[in-house]
Amino acid sequence: MKAYNEQWIYNREILGQAERWYQQRLLSDEQITTIRHTYPVEFRQTNSFIEIGLFLFTTVAILACYLLPASIFSALLGDQTTYGLFNVAFGIGIGVVGQLLINRRLLYRNGVDNAFVATLAGFLAFGMNQLVPNELSLSTHCLITLPLLLLILWYYGDTLIAFFALATFYTFIFDGLIKYNWGKDVLPFVLMGVSTGLYLAVKQILRQNPKQVYYTDPLNLAQWIALIVLAASGNYYVVREFNGLLSEPSFIASKHKETPEISLWWLFWLLTFVIPTIYLWQGLAKKNRMLVILGVIGWIAAVVTVHEYKTLVPLNAALAIGGLVLILIAVAGIQYLREPKYGFTDVADEDSPNDLLTNMSTLASMQAAAGAHRAPENGVRFGGGEFGGGGSEGKY
Repeated sequence: MKAYNEQWIYNREILGQAERWYQQRLLSDEQITTIRHTYPVEFRQTNSFIEIGLFLFTTVAILACYLLPASIFSALLGDQTTYGLFNVAFGIGIGVVGQLLINRRLLYRNGVDNAFVATLAGFLAFGMNQLVPNELSLSTHCLITLPLLLLILWYYGDTLIAFFALATFYTFIFDGLIKYNWGKDVLPFVLMGVSTGLYLAVKQILRQNPKQVYYTDPLNLAQWIALIVLAASGNYYVVREFNGLLSEPSFIASKHKETPEISLWWLFWLLTFVIPTIYLWQGLAKKNRMLVILGVIGWIAAVVTVHEYKTLVPLNAALAIGGLVLILIAVAGIQYLREPKYGFTDVADEDSPNDLLTNMSTLASMQAAAGAHRAPENGVRFGGGEFGGGGSEGKY
């Protein structure tokens, strides 16, 4: 029912972890051979650079194939409805050809299929929106497009489509609220509430389906974007500048005109520091790298916000001091974590036996396939861990 073989995708995750353990000599030659035969992956494999090149080349080729008939029948495509039907038909054709290539060439995120999925979504969305009246608002167009993107996301599990769907979703909320005077005031709180709900919903999905790897990347992307929007919606600088832009667009043309103060300014100053602090606290407590990274970035943004409105030193001095402080913190952290402490280490992911372990069923599957009774080297023991969220967090 979906574009790709889900079992192969699951096998791919198991093999990836097994190969890392094999490089660390935690699995024998016989065990890794057995795992490779037990969990076959027939997808055509490429590296990242080739994928980017194939994506760009395929996209250009598809656009060239589109422009040729569009230029030939340009006289017939003068009507908006006819042009919309042409785009929808071309998008469907792209989907059919792309699916044939995926099935026959066994493609999986190697650039070619990504280009077909992206152009398929683009032409279908463009064509569908041409079939509706032009006077509809941007939020209405987003509402029309969102179900289509979600359907394509369900079928392909493509990360780029997930990004487009999230961007469409947030644009729908933003454009739908700024039409009203009260909407501008509640917009930050609505975005914070929606982002919190989205993040918790994704966490629940990952918790209930620990073996689901078909949508792991889109779901992880949704967590990142939800947390970024949540922090940005509570940041004093973002709220004040956006509020000024929405209230008086002409102020941006004047470099010396200061944006007006916002209501509840004290609350947004508080949220500017509280939200990154919560991210850091939860990230350190749950060993969640995503939260730690966003917490650090959030604190940097908070300091920058303070400097923007409460300038203490010149900008060049602030940049020099900030860079020096970050370098000292990084050096001290690296030195301190050379030996693992409290579940943290400076050892690279490739050297960690727990790297990117989706869940404990991965270890159980490899043990069942390879009969892994060999004791790990260097005193490393498996088991007793808790993992979730596509390997983004866990206890060690």
